[in-house]
Amino acid sequence: MKTKKHHFEAVSLLTPKNGMLNISIIPALGQPNWLVPTALILAVVDENERLWNYHWQHDKGSQEIPVYPLVSKELPVDKVVILEGNTDAHRLALQTSGAIQTLDVKISDVKDVELDDEEWAMITDSLPANLSLKNGKKTHVYQAVTINDEIFIVPDLDMIVHHLVDLDG
Repeated sequence: MKTKKHHFEAVSLLTPKNGMLNISIIPALGQPNWLVPTALILAVVDENERLWNYHWQHDKGSQEIPVYPLVSKELPVDKVVILEGNTDAHRLALQTSGAIQTLDVKISDVKDVELDDEEWAMITDSLPANLSLKNGKKTHVYQAVTINDEIFIVPDLDMIVHHLVDLDG
């Protein structure tokens, strides 16, 4: 029997409230920082050790969550950001270094942009090599956007979590 693939609609959480979005900027070293809806962040935990999985203790018990690094293995890390999924099994942790910023921005201030070859190369060179390529580009990028002329990545969390869960069997 074929299992139907879970489809996580993170973008659907970007609902307007008086024309504003509440977003968090997660540092990603060597590439544009990532934007996620603040509502997806379940916890930010101090962690200096490199991890493949994070054993998260929460009020309903504990859970092993796959970790996706946003910092190359040569650089230090200092936190894990735990993101909600459509199900408990589809939660994801991002390992990073630096402060998480939370902003309320006008929907009209977030502009979709196309990345040029140099920007794609920067992203490709800075991330783990275990993600498949699609048309020569990493498929973890849902959309590149700008806010105040700064480029950010809106990640395809569905693709990332499914890739990591599939790797773990």
